[in-house]
Amino acid sequence: MLVAAGAACTAPGTRDAPAPTAQVPKPTVAAPTTGGAWSFVVLPYDGADPAPVVHGTTHRFVNPHPGSDAADTAVTADYRWIEYTVPRGWEVGDVYVGKHLGEPDEVALSIWTTAGLYPDPCRRGAELSPFDLYDHGHPDGLTISLASDYAGKGLAAQHGREASEPRSVVIPDPTDDEGTLALRLELTVPAELDLTSCDGGVYRAWQGYGDGDQPHDNHVAGQTDIVLQIDVDRAPLVVDASFRPASSQTDVDELYSVIGSIVMNRW
Repeated sequence: MLVAAGAACTAPGTRDAPAPTAQVPKPTVAAPTTGGAWSFVVLPYDGADPAPVVHGTTHRFVNPHPGSDAADTAVTADYRWIEYTVPRGWEVGDVYVGKHLGEPDEVALSIWTTAGLYPDPCRRGAELSPFDLYDHGHPDGLTISLASDYAGKGLAAQHGREASEPRSVVIPDPTDDEGTLALRLELTVPAELDLTSCDGGVYRAWQGYGDGDQPHDNHVAGQTDIVLQIDVDRAPLVVDASFRPASSQTDVDELYSVIGSIVMNRW
């Protein structure tokens, strides 16, 4: 399970994971922006035939470029594997693991190493913004301290999104009692956004790592994303867990249980 290392915070309209066991000071972050007024659109996002999984299945994502084997040691995240447990009725697609994939009531989880964020996911330019962990420290060894010029950068500053204040959490590691620090925040897609008004008809939060890699464009209006930026060497590993306005509370609870089951073998 995830161990909280910072004070709890929840985006408007979302239900957070169980209360943390310890409270510590929060990082200083930018104030969120607010969205516009358009209509709700749902598009299909995953493969046509995602494979079903059985109750209690442990799903492991293995890093294709661990340690010195990485093709670009300056960018790719460095870890061995990350795993989590999926409930009965969940499916495994090419990119997303979840329930009702591509439907209005989808809940989904995906894992990314990326080249950077789009400052405006709807109206995208060529310039990318860094993730929130682009410059940070660990002053007490227990929490993440963000850069003094953090305001205006990172996920919380993406145009039109409402965001919680980031907090530090710990990802358990079976080989390391201290685990690995991560930054967690919840943020929304504008509730009345018309995706057809966005570039290419998609709302794209971030780019893939390399040329030709799939970008993260699995979004609908009113969607909530719970994002973990795991603080590994070279670049953060990003985990996105999302649910949609039509997702049932039962499925959202399952999504939170999957988040809570995450463990990582970093070394």
